[in-house]
Amino acid sequence: MEKQTDAASRLLSLLKRGVTFAMYSLPGRHDFEFVVDDNVSEVISSRKFTVTMWDGCRMDILDRKVPDSVCIAHEPAAIHNPYGESTSWVEYEAGINKVTGLLKSNPGKVVISRRVILADCRLDYDMIVKCAFDMFTAYEKSFRAVYYTPTTGAWCVCSPELLLSIDKESGELHTVALAGTRRSDGGASDWDDKNKREHSYVVRYICDVIESLGIIPKHGVAETVPAGSIEHILTKISGNVNGVNGKVAAEKIVAALHPTPAICGYPLAWSKKIISEVEKHDRECYGGYIAMEDDAYFIAHVNLRSFEFSPGYCCFWGGGGIMSESSPTAEWEEASLKISTSLSFFNKELGLGR
Repeated sequence: MEKQTDAASRLLSLLKRGVTFAMYSLPGRHDFEFVVDDNVSEVISSRKFTVTMWDGCRMDILDRKVPDSVCIAHEPAAIHNPYGESTSWVEYEAGINKVTGLLKSNPGKVVISRRVILADCRLDYDMIVKCAFDMFTAYEKSFRAVYYTPTTGAWCVCSPELLLSIDKESGELHTVALAGTRRSDGGASDWDDKNKREHSYVVRYICDVIESLGIIPKHGVAETVPAGSIEHILTKISGNVNGVNGKVAAEKIVAALHPTPAICGYPLAWSKKIISEVEKHDRECYGGYIAMEDDAYFIAHVNLRSFEFSPGYCCFWGGGGIMSESSPTAEWEEASLKISTSLSFFNKELGLGR
């Protein structure tokens, strides 16, 4: 475990060396842990960091004894096609109008994402790491991570959404339904019907999936949780994997849960089809999940509030659940608020004032 100053220094070294790695910190923790993998050296612990992309492609990063002298100049794999262009308003508006039209005769929701590209020659690894740690300090209640693989490139994540947590000894399972977004007002007002219905889809889906695996789900009451300048509706869901059908493996549960309606939509298969038709970009890691596992725990978070980066470029991601009554302008603003949770730190550092 390493404190922020030491962690930032080691992170810079790993990025410049081009070694596959993950750095992460659990919600509420101040220290950071590393899993470093050259795919050659001896495995030294049971820790494993898994990156699962939106399309289901999976990369495992194993904890190996990698010498400091190792330098691997990886070239991104063929499936990794970074950046491109920011999503334009014209493209986004047309997409939202198409989706709301379809939803009028197909009740449900579809999550549509967009991205913002920041290109600036001042964006070296030193500045990117500084901004990342500024963000980590501001959002210590989130799961924070930076990782690099040749397939994915480098990503920074500050996710508020737990996908699955399992205590392997007790069998206790925890997850959350996190859906519904608005500007923060401290929970002073009631949520509108659109956000309540969007949230209810997610709660129902997650409980149904867990129950289908032989696990009895329990869920609490919906609560409002802050996330910087925005807030969400959150419902905690729990269970025990040591159920009537024997012990259910974490990998089976997380595979069944991903993607939830919070990041895809509902009905699920139909929503995925609409996303593939409307979105012009590849989501890559956005909307996938990242997981840490050892002998005691399995903990996975949805890849949200994230950005992809390399020297000179950052690609920021955000999205929202579209319902039949959604407005393109309101949804654009919601995605902007989500993207600003990371982009604002770069704008401040670069003096862009927006």
